[in-house]
Amino acid sequence: MKILILSPFGATEPYTEENIGSVAREDVSFEVDCLEDVFPLPYNTYRYNVMKCVDGAVERIIKAEKQGFDAVVISCMYDPGLFEAREVVDIPVMGTMESAGMVALMMGQMFSIVCPDQVVASVLRRTMDTYGLRSRTASVRHIDIVARDLYPEKTPTEEVLKRLVRVGELCVQDGAEVLIPGCSIIGTLYTKDFAKAFGKDPVELIGVPVLDPQIVAFKMAEMMVDLRRKVGYPAVSRIGMWKKQPRAEHLELRKWLAEHEPPLNYYGEE
Repeated sequence: MKILILSPFGATEPYTEENIGSVAREDVSFEVDCLEDVFPLPYNTYRYNVMKCVDGAVERIIKAEKQGFDAVVISCMYDPGLFEAREVVDIPVMGTMESAGMVALMMGQMFSIVCPDQVVASVLRRTMDTYGLRSRTASVRHIDIVARDLYPEKTPTEEVLKRLVRVGELCVQDGAEVLIPGCSIIGTLYTKDFAKAFGKDPVELIGVPVLDPQIVAFKMAEMMVDLRRKVGYPAVSRIGMWKKQPRAEHLELRKWLAEHEPPLNYYGEE
């Protein structure tokens, strides 16, 4: 089994290979990639950025299927390109936010999300509506650090984790029984350094479990591949939302896009 972990922006999260390597099954290999060739920023917080990342993510996932990957994890809590990719490929595509939210529902009645900043918190509240999870979301709070500054070279990891704990304790007061970092970067930092920073399990320190969304999505990808291979379940149902468009139309559109200038070149400033 081979899984692609795709960061849908211009960088990869710290410690991804180390963290995933520690939990991947022996029969599972993985690769880590990002969109640095088509998107330069190491984060995508703002909606315009996300729009630009969606197209790159879907194209990379189409390529991944052709390369023989058995599944793809979109490693960003916005899950950019998740719905679009599921429409055009047959391999399982997992989003970190969707995966973490679904697992959190099995672990507790209510969960909270701890985001980088107010922008992400606002977007993820809308995302909870899209996923039908708003009624099980105790709160969506933030640690007041823009995602681009979460990298260790920008902000000491200990400071990020201290804020995660402080805000997480408020989320528990809100009624949360599980915490989800609202950024895949926060999640990887948590997995790598939480025990070293505090010497305690998060349940001891905060009172509830904390899920690393990247790890959860990766393990869900393993399971979905198993279900496809061993039981014959398809990655998605093709009758409704993820019904494929007619193949001839799909190929016509992709050919046209390959031969024409992107919108920025056509409408943008010279």
